[in-house]
Amino acid sequence: MSEQPCDIGDADGVAMAFLEKGTKVTPLPFRQPALGDKQIRIRVTHAGLCMSDLLTSTGQWGEPYLPLVPGHEIVGIVEKVGEKVSHLHEGDKVGFGVYRDCCDMCSECRTGHENMCAGKSYTYDPYSYGGYATSFQSRGDFFFKLDDSFPGYAAPLFCAGTTVYNPLLQYAKPSMKVGIVGIGGLGHVAIKFANKFGCEVTAISTTPGKEQEAKSMGAHHFINSKDPEALKKHANSLDMILDTCTAVNLEQDFSLVRPRGHVALVGAPNVEHDCKLNITQILMRQQELHGSEVGPRIVIENMLEFVKIHNIIPDVDIYPFADTQSAVNSLFSGSPKWPRYRNVIETKDFFNTFTPRSN
Repeated sequence: MSEQPCDIGDADGVAMAFLEKGTKVTPLPFRQPALGDKQIRIRVTHAGLCMSDLLTSTGQWGEPYLPLVPGHEIVGIVEKVGEKVSHLHEGDKVGFGVYRDCCDMCSECRTGHENMCAGKSYTYDPYSYGGYATSFQSRGDFFFKLDDSFPGYAAPLFCAGTTVYNPLLQYAKPSMKVGIVGIGGLGHVAIKFANKFGCEVTAISTTPGKEQEAKSMGAHHFINSKDPEALKKHANSLDMILDTCTAVNLEQDFSLVRPRGHVALVGAPNVEHDCKLNITQILMRQQELHGSEVGPRIVIENMLEFVKIHNIIPDVDIYPFADTQSAVNSLFSGSPKWPRYRNVIETKDFFNTFTPRSN
């Protein structure tokens, strides 16, 4: 582990850590390692909560490593830069996403697809803390400079936003009929993006009560996927589906897509989920299935320009850093309420009670 737990008086930062498998977080003071010459250290101002954080902490993606400090949707202010960092300076506002490192040598890295690098490192892993913390440090060229006008609470764009933007950028074209399955943390941003791509957008959800919200975000149509008649009515009607759900229903998706249409998956199911797939149907209808994992840095830069032009931000609920537990409870079990549509923790008030050590 590069960060080291310590007494509060010797700490560079405080993390909200999972010290045991489950959903309980505990404040954990820690010290950062010495800053590398190509690294940047930031004071975290905002961090988004992603369901993948809790799928990790609860063991649904395998036994979690502990202590676990998640967070890969990060916005903050640069505090220190390494000697070989020239593109960012102290005081700059920056964002950080899902990856912290790659090999730079493989064919994927050399062609701008470092998110496919076999040697890539995720933002939080057994060796590094993520953004549920007041301090974060990593390789400098994985930070993105942000305008001062960029709202810190839009941090979910660095995972949720990029995750849905990447497949839309690859496959969606103006006037295409695009269905977005799942109107949650990913899906609500996908609706906003697809609308501004010039697509005819259909929101697909098991929750009829989300219809008006989905349409206010840019959906032109709504399908209640629990209604067999609605599914039958809209069969073969879409050019593309972007499925953001972890409980993927591929047979339903492909029934809604026309011949030669395609389905893009971005919601990773837990290890026990059985994704049934009618291969014969796909062959006979010449349909395509695509997977997409977040996106490389060039796509994130493209997305940041896109959201600036179209004034797109995610819908979020903001929690103070000291109350991270409530944000976790909301995301995991809807207690006391489900997110609408992404939870973000904000550190500013925490610095009234915590002063990092001088170093």
